[in-house]
Amino acid sequence: MAPTFIYFPIAGRGQLCRLIAKVGGVEDFVEQTTMPEGVTKADCGSGGSVPLLVDGDLKMNESTAIEHYLMSIAPKYADLTPKQKAKDAQFCSIKESFLAAICKPLFGGKEKDGINACVDKSLPLIEGILPADGFVNGLDFPTVADLVVLNIVVGYMPFGAAYKHGEVDMETRFPKLFAHAERVRAVEDVAKALEDTPYKDAAFGM
Repeated sequence: MAPTFIYFPIAGRGQLCRLIAKVGGVEDFVEQTTMPEGVTKADCGSGGSVPLLVDGDLKMNESTAIEHYLMSIAPKYADLTPKQKAKDAQFCSIKESFLAAICKPLFGGKEKDGINACVDKSLPLIEGILPADGFVNGLDFPTVADLVVLNIVVGYMPFGAAYKHGEVDMETRFPKLFAHAERVRAVEDVAKALEDTPYKDAAFGM
């Protein structure tokens, strides 16, 4: 069985997994909204939530763990140093923490003040560890850390929805973050991968 990713057709906790697989060159990567035949969510360690990944006898849940696995099998990232891989892993965890934090005010009544407090706490810290130009790991191509930045800036659910309801102008308030995402998106294989995903799609009345 090819690596099979199970998630909703929104950005959410699945968008980074998609980008890692597509940009990283994971062969035969498949995405679907239903479970593969003969596999249950419980087999993956899940009580019902997604995303999930099935790759042969590997059945797993938890988005960050799936991201790390996809990084490990992606040919494009095979030659990264341990420190570069660690930096990519750090950004994956930063994304997950920010996603969890931003969902509270967003789904708790689209609270503008709460959304703005969250972005003001989290996004300057991310900007503070971004390079002035180029990519996070100092290579001539973006790695997963850069895809994280792109995801946070352009993925609609929940990030874009929060910026919308919080009236957050990303380009004005977080210009370094915004510019980095645009630099990543300008890379041809990233742009193609992005357009092949449902990163713009809304859900849950957002």
